Amino acid sequence: MLTLIATAAPEDGGTEISPILAPYPGLMFWTVVAFFISLWVLKKFAFGPIQEALDRRRAAVNGAIEHAEQVRADAERLLVEYKAQLAEARSEADGMRDRARQDADAHVQRVRVEAEGQRQEQLAQTQNQIRAEVEKAMGDLRSAVAEMTVEASEKVLRGSIDAQQHQRLIEQAVEELDFDRLQVGAR
Repeated sequence: MLTLIATAAPEDGGTEISPILAPYPGLMFWTVVAFFISLWVLKKFAFGPIQEALDRRRAAVNGAIEHAEQVRADAERLLVEYKAQLAEARSEADGMRDRARQDADAHVQRVRVEAEGQRQEQLAQTQNQIRAEVEKAMGDLRSAVAEMTVEASEKVLRGSIDAQQHQRLIEQAVEELDFDRLQVGAR
């Protein structure tokens, strides 16, 4: 285009205007008419559908943003509910642990009381058995002493005893005495 302008310039250095740059009122009129017709056609057939497409896109984006905000709000609400449920579950677990500990302590105490009762009962039975054995041994000892007294009395009554015979009778009675039976009874 510059070449065309340059070639259109007069060679003698005058001020003649290039035909491309020269104003032609008819051409200007039809250019303006063509411009407004093109503008009307674009407005009628292009700008409307383009604007509708942009409006639909804007509505879709706004809808997506609102949906995302709603989902975020729901997620936050669910998180709060989850935290509350978790706190409640922890509280229940703590309560269950405390109840189990109390039950275990009560069971241990019950077992101790029962064991102490059994121990006392066994001790009482053992003491009763010991008393019975002691009484039996004492009865046996009384019987043995009574028998020895009777035997000694018979011997005394049969004849008079001097000091030497008396000593011999005592030694004989002691030898005949069952010390094992007396020791068992003393326990």
